[in-house]
Amino acid sequence: MLNVRSARSRIFEQCSKITPESLACESVPLDKALQRVLAEEVYADRDYPPFARSMRDGYAIQAQDALKVPQDLPCIGEIRAGDTVRLELHAGEAVQIMTGAPVPPMADTVVMLETTERISPESVRILKAPRPGDNVAPKGSERLAGEQVLAPWITMGPFAMAILASVGKSRVRVVRKPTVAILSTGDELVEIEAVPGASKIRNSNSSSLSAQVTRDGGIPVLLQTAPDEVSALKEQIRKGLEADVLLVSGGVSAGKYDLVEPVLMELGIKIHFESVSMRPGKPTVFATRDAKWVFGLPGNPVSTFVSYAMFVSPVLKTLQGLKYDTLPLIPAVLEAEIVEKSGRTSFLPAKLFRKDKGFVVQPVKWKGSADIFSAAEANGLIIIPLETKKVSRGEIVEVLVFEECNSQMEGVF
Repeated sequence: MLNVRSARSRIFEQCSKITPESLACESVPLDKALQRVLAEEVYADRDYPPFARSMRDGYAIQAQDALKVPQDLPCIGEIRAGDTVRLELHAGEAVQIMTGAPVPPMADTVVMLETTERISPESVRILKAPRPGDNVAPKGSERLAGEQVLAPWITMGPFAMAILASVGKSRVRVVRKPTVAILSTGDELVEIEAVPGASKIRNSNSSSLSAQVTRDGGIPVLLQTAPDEVSALKEQIRKGLEADVLLVSGGVSAGKYDLVEPVLMELGIKIHFESVSMRPGKPTVFATRDAKWVFGLPGNPVSTFVSYAMFVSPVLKTLQGLKYDTLPLIPAVLEAEIVEKSGRTSFLPAKLFRKDKGFVVQPVKWKGSADIFSAAEANGLIIIPLETKKVSRGEIVEVLVFEECNSQMEGVF
């Protein structure tokens, strides 16, 4: 049985074989590119700004004309954003100008409106002496034509979208989202809309895994729930192997009806590890076949969530050209003693809060890895290192943050 670090290292070893050049890509309209991973270099199609641009509302002048203030200058006209400059500005003159408008050729500064006084329709009083270049963005000062404005392998946010629009990229090449087949197994499962019998439960793992996959940029593909029966399980796993990644929840422990591993081996899928020294999430399986990634995840919902976060999320990042070897960890002061008897690395649901200049964390009372109701109160997981038996109140612990999973984040960020 591997420890968590070794298990992640085996996954990273496989991840390292994926090169940017091997990633599947596609062209999408710009309005579909948000949060996608850019797969091309993007260059400026012209100088930015393409003209000397006013950065403020005010008056364009030659700075030497207002060395001594107050200074009255004739105002010869107005330039708005989008105007073509046709008037000629001479020494000793001013022109009213709006933010974003082109600065006339002979002007070398823009005096802010707040430091002027309009004394008549034909003249303006300069109240503060400007310096040459004040409030003017010279042509090409942001980017020159042909200069790279975006590098590949970034996740595109609002500013990247604005840059793409500015340089005329109505379509953009992005990494294709990986498809992730999700298969829940077990005779005890019924579908969400069903009324479960006394010994049955609704299938919640498919919903939680689908949410995690979507959050990580993948496309979830929900398979038909498989009973604890070899032929049915084999059929669904074969369908799942059509996706880039297959997640199988349940059926990976050591019980009589835990059939996933034998079926994986029968189908020629190479198993890299089959258990991890962690709580929850011990019966986690990682396997591959050619370019396909397969994970057998525990059946209990919290175990499924933790195993996905630790082992599956890096793979989805890899398949999109992103960095895969870090975790969102925050150091925090523990507010209650924790006694841990498992001897494994433990991930315990907790509430993280900001206090003074740092963070504090309070364990959530829960009843084990099937208790999603208590886990939903948490916004993170306290990590208790391998073979640590007790952590005292006031000690610093690491917290794996998953704030997107609940609404109990008051006072954190």
